[in-house]
Amino acid sequence: MENAIQDEKGVPKTTLVLRVKYAPVKQPMVQPGTDGNTTLAQVKVLALAYFGLTEGEIPGGSKTYVLSHDGVEQTDLTVKLDSLADHGHQVELLLLERFIQG
Repeated sequence: MENAIQDEKGVPKTTLVLRVKYAPVKQPMVQPGTDGNTTLAQVKVLALAYFGLTEGEIPGGSKTYVLSHDGVEQTDLTVKLDSLADHGHQVELLLLERFIQG
């Protein structure tokens, strides 16, 4: 759903429904009214906090998380959600866990 919200300069803002799924957790993170200018970097921070996850060193290597959209891992975290939104003004992402040995 697109809402007629305006920023402080009176410019209309696109809002959308953000869903982030993380396989080990049944309930996805759902945030209606998310600003379309939100970057994937910001979403990643929100999702890690929501699911209680942290990145970093672990015994035997390190653990990191990546976001995936339509089966494609998103490596450019500066991408804004409005560029990924479908016609229903929704974005669904998967949070994937990666282990790096070493």
